[in-house]
Amino acid sequence: MYTADPGNFWFWVIVLCVLAAVALIAGFVFLLRAWTVENVPVSPIRSAAQGYVKLEGHADLMSGPPIIAPLTQSRCTWWSFRVEERVRSGRNQSWRTVNQGISDDLFLICDATGQCVVDPTQAEVIPATRTVWYGDEPQPLRGPQVSGFALTSPYRYVEELIAPREFIFALGFFRTQTGDAGALAINQEVAQLLHDWKQNQAELLRRFDNDHDGQLNDQEWEAAREAARAQVLAQEQQVAQRAPTNVLAKPQDGRRFIISTRQETQVIRRFQLWAAACLLTFVIAGAAAGYMITQHNRAAAANATSSAQP
Repeated sequence: MYTADPGNFWFWVIVLCVLAAVALIAGFVFLLRAWTVENVPVSPIRSAAQGYVKLEGHADLMSGPPIIAPLTQSRCTWWSFRVEERVRSGRNQSWRTVNQGISDDLFLICDATGQCVVDPTQAEVIPATRTVWYGDEPQPLRGPQVSGFALTSPYRYVEELIAPREFIFALGFFRTQTGDAGALAINQEVAQLLHDWKQNQAELLRRFDNDHDGQLNDQEWEAAREAARAQVLAQEQQVAQRAPTNVLAKPQDGRRFIISTRQETQVIRRFQLWAAACLLTFVIAGAAAGYMITQHNRAAAANATSSAQP
């Protein structure tokens, strides 16, 4: 006969039901990701429509300082890292994250028709390059080629990279930025510039305090405002002369922002496998909860029958 402590019984039933619900939702989320990757067509950068698109090409660096991965000091276009510390409790052990980071530096995706700036902020990045090694310090002193022992080293290092010239595809919101700034944007830039000037009061007074009384009167403040506007307009004129810039970033409507160096078929398969695992978890957890409730009801009915007999 099935017996169980009522408190423990309902606790585990609730846990299984919650697990089943979460697994079901996650399964459909992964299926939606797989469907999105498969059904959004690849757009050439030169003729891509403004909006949600899929681009395919190779990653490259923008002009300026190089992007360097923190752990291996490798030159790359994107990185993420995690440093974990081994935690022992009796015979059990686990890993606790003590340091981590992810790149938000802009980089390029290039195809045969042009190039597009990628802002990886809040992207789901699926890189093909992932390195794991072990060591004795919170910051690795040696590279992965001279690593420590997995069974004894107190620290584990994980680094993922996207290398220059590596194949890449990305789904996100595509827009083409021009140098034309509206009046509202210009006013906002003027206000920001004035705010920055206020942080250095000595320099602000040196430039605009004509009567040297230690403060700016209305006329002097208006002169500062006009100087700020002139500087902003000069900068906008320089920007307007540049070629339009294509940018790919996270969509504002909640759609997925995915960047991957794996082939599209691999990413689709990955999402499908995760969806299958989640749906299998839903079936198992739901069946276990149903079995527990059925057995509990049978036990309750048997107890009621036994109590009713003289």
